[in-house]
Amino acid sequence: MKVYTQEEVDRIKKVQETNEKMEDFFNEKRKTWNELVTPLFKVLSTDLSNPSNARHLLDAQANVLTHRQQINEEINVFLSKRGRETTKIKKLRQDKFIFYATGFGVKTNLGEKGILIDGHLAENDRTIELIESYIEFLRDTVRNLESFGYSIKNMIELMNYLGK
Repeated sequence: MKVYTQEEVDRIKKVQETNEKMEDFFNEKRKTWNELVTPLFKVLSTDLSNPSNARHLLDAQANVLTHRQQINEEINVFLSKRGRETTKIKKLRQDKFIFYATGFGVKTNLGEKGILIDGHLAENDRTIELIESYIEFLRDTVRNLESFGYSIKNMIELMNYLGK
């Protein structure tokens, strides 16, 4: 008994290829964000006794705000993408349930239908997991930048207090 039609095998392969490309894309994006953000943290080791270093702190503070805004925009883009993928999975799940309830040829109970449907939609579920993983990375990066922003603010206040 064939569980997968050729059309279904092709659909799964296409989603699998898309997931592999998406995974590479997200890895590149993570690398890019790390390359943008990591140098900012070097400012924390700035010598506060030198007044000319205040400019570095202000530049870093401005960059942090800019990066946070860019990341928040990117989070919104991928939240939308995740929503579209979730809707697509629900439709596919419904279609597969109807198939196993009416056109499969072997009587299955609800648990068996669930297992069969999960097999069909595993790559689609992986798509959502990849997107959620990237969104979580972006949220962690925003939290790090927020903490960094407070550190910069405190350093600037300390320089003002010291009269530098």
